[in-house]
Amino acid sequence: MENSKLKEKFLKEIEPKMNNFEIIHKDFKEGDFGSLEQIEFNSENIGGNIDFWSKGWLGIFLWDYKKEKEILNTLNEPNEEKDKKENFEKMKEIITTYI
Repeated sequence: MENSKLKEKFLKEIEPKMNNFEIIHKDFKEGDFGSLEQIEFNSENIGGNIDFWSKGWLGIFLWDYKKEKEILNTLNEPNEEKDKKENFEKMKEIITTYI
């Protein structure tokens, strides 16, 4: 699944339900993998970000504040479409348990 479709899915299906999260949208030009559109989110329990790179890379990071440990940390190359989708779904499942 392309990054633009994953971003759209996040914005339509996940973000509207994240009422107990602070959400910050950031844009960076000329990053390691092209321009970066980052969505950062934080709640009392978990925080993280999803990075949508213009060259097709996808990064996902989730942190558990209560247990002080990493929950998910992935960086997928542009050609790893199956892995991108699987990691996105893992992230969605984890976030959903905290909504």
